[in-house]
Amino acid sequence: MTENADHSMMTGVQVGAVSFAAARDYGKLAAMADFLKVVVYNNCGGERYANFIRNIGSTLFRDVPLEELMRMNNHLLNYTAEAPLDQLATTGLSPDYVFREIQRALAGVNGKCRIVAGIDVNIPTADTSRKASPEDTYAATRAALKAGSNGIILSRKYSEMMLGNIEAAGRAIRDAAQTK
Repeated sequence: MTENADHSMMTGVQVGAVSFAAARDYGKLAAMADFLKVVVYNNCGGERYANFIRNIGSTLFRDVPLEELMRMNNHLLNYTAEAPLDQLATTGLSPDYVFREIQRALAGVNGKCRIVAGIDVNIPTADTSRKASPEDTYAATRAALKAGSNGIILSRKYSEMMLGNIEAAGRAIRDAAQTK
C-alpha cells in the first residue's frame, strides 16, 4: 500500500518468481497496483523448479543435458546457491533465492508500489519433496525482510500450516524489527 493512496481500496497483484522471472516487467505491474505479492515459495519451489527444468528439457531443449539446462537457467535468473537438479525437490530453494527475488522485484518497481513476500508455509508437496520446517520458515522470512520486503504474507492456507512454522515467521519478523 502506498503512503499517499488516493483511493479507499488497495489493489494487489500476485506474481510467481520461478517460471517467468526473466521476462517479468515489474515496472508495468507496479503501475496497476498498490502492492505486489511476490511468490517466493522456497520449499515447494524446489519441486516446481525441478519439474519446470524437466519439462522444458523434454520439449524445447530436448538436446540439452538437464544439468546443463539448469545451470543455464540458474545463470539467467541469477540463482547462485541452488541444489543440483537431482536434489532440488528434497532440498527446496534457498533463502538466497528468496532474497534475490525480493531484491529483483524491488528494483523492478522502483518505488512505484510496495513488495510483499509470499512465504511458503506447508504448501503441499510430493511425499519425497521438502516439507516446511520452522528453520526454513524463519530463514525465508528473514531473507525477505533483509532484502527489503515491505511485508510478509504466509501462504497458502492457514489450515495447511503447522503452528511451529507460523511461530517461526513471527519470530523472524520480531528479530528483523529489533535489528533495524
